[in-house]
Amino acid sequence: MPLPSAIRAIADASASRIVGAYFELSYRLLSAPAGREFLRAAAVGDAPAVHGYSTSEDVEAVLDAIQPSATDLLLDLGCGLGEVAIAVHRRTGCRVVGIDAAPDAIAEARRRAVEAGAGAAAAVRFHVGDLASPPVRGSGAYALDSLMFVPRPPQAIASVSRSLEPPGRIFVTFVDHRGLGRAAFARYIEAGGVRVERLEDVSSEFARRSRERAATARRLLRGGPSWTGRLGLRLVLVEEAIAGRLLARGRLRRWRFIVAWNPYRPAPGTTSRRRA
Repeated sequence: MPLPSAIRAIADASASRIVGAYFELSYRLLSAPAGREFLRAAAVGDAPAVHGYSTSEDVEAVLDAIQPSATDLLLDLGCGLGEVAIAVHRRTGCRVVGIDAAPDAIAEARRRAVEAGAGAAAAVRFHVGDLASPPVRGSGAYALDSLMFVPRPPQAIASVSRSLEPPGRIFVTFVDHRGLGRAAFARYIEAGGVRVERLEDVSSEFARRSRERAATARRLLRGGPSWTGRLGLRLVLVEEAIAGRLLARGRLRRWRFIVAWNPYRPAPGTTSRRRA
């Protein structure tokens, strides 16, 4: 293996371990009673109680983009605690396979699927694994605020797209910290070998959710939670303080987009499938 490739592989593995350890800590802290109350209170309306910024609008956008039927199998990339996967199954009857790098999150997701009833327990499965290498071939996929944490997101998105049944459609929400404009961000994603079919800047919604999450955490802290609950809520406040500063500087944007496999732009290292 050439030296640059070896260094990249080591860097990717190290970054994955760091991100995995951070999320594992966060999931454990928010599993305390105060953390569970935070997730419920931070959810808006009928939105799933998720560890992140996903909204009911995101779930509706997933269903609109992929339009799954009861015979489809969707992949939830970065499924977290499994609430979105269970909600998608309930809405459509489709099967869902959730993948996450955090074992604690997967254990909780499996528990919630069992609690949701026999139908969900049979149709919604969860695996610990690499988001860029799904264990099964799906008819579509979605990734809510997860793929920005994997090494080289454009390549990961393209890898998943090519593993799906044609046209390899993936719905993604993505928080970008570089402040790229619409055209630049589309080029960044398409560099992996997919085409962007739809792209929407939802940064204002993201900023509002960030403020709501911070306000909820501060309110629950006043209730005197346990030390694990306090740590979990303070971690939320640190995350939202950083997000607020980056948003104010125009460095942070949240995008909602749909990609599909681009047969005329093969991934690096592959041969073109374009016919004359």
